Amino acid sequence: MNRKVSLILKIAAVSFVTLHLGGYVAADKSSDYSANQSTKNERAKRMHKKLTTNMMVDDVNRTVDFYSDVLGFEFVMGVREDSQETVTAKQNDQILGFAMVKCNNVEMMFQTKKSLAREIPEFSGMKIGGSVTFYVQVENVDGLYEELKDKVTIIKDLQTTFYGMREFYIRDCNGYVLTFAQGA
Repeated sequence: MNRKVSLILKIAAVSFVTLHLGGYVAADKSSDYSANQSTKNERAKRMHKKLTTNMMVDDVNRTVDFYSDVLGFEFVMGVREDSQETVTAKQNDQILGFAMVKCNNVEMMFQTKKSLAREIPEFSGMKIGGSVTFYVQVENVDGLYEELKDKVTIIKDLQTTFYGMREFYIRDCNGYVLTFAQGA
């Protein structure tokens, strides 16, 4: 047999053994990982029920008005700033320290900086507005864009992304960034 062909066969044999044995080792490790990950996922499913944002704001009433009047959210409940009384209907003469609004499956809570700082002192020195984006999937992103473009501050126009979503970004009345998106 030619030396060159012999060398190529040896390299191929070593590569074959390395790939296949390495594959078995990787598969073995992968199955351990999968089993471990599966256990963690099951535990997380039992523990994690729902995520609702609680956004620090200066004025809960103004924020509820923005989310209701501009974005179509409904008032769910609130807590009066002065008495900690729970209310289920928003009245303009009530100053709220906390409120929850909802639109379909999207819930958001708003709490004054003063109220949050009482509960969690670390919030007293933080700036309102945060470095976070709230990503909201919607049914008709083009229609929503047309409806909102003259009512809100658009910080990124409607576009189709490389990952297949149509989306646009706005800034709410507190400086938070909301992204509205729909599959393209």
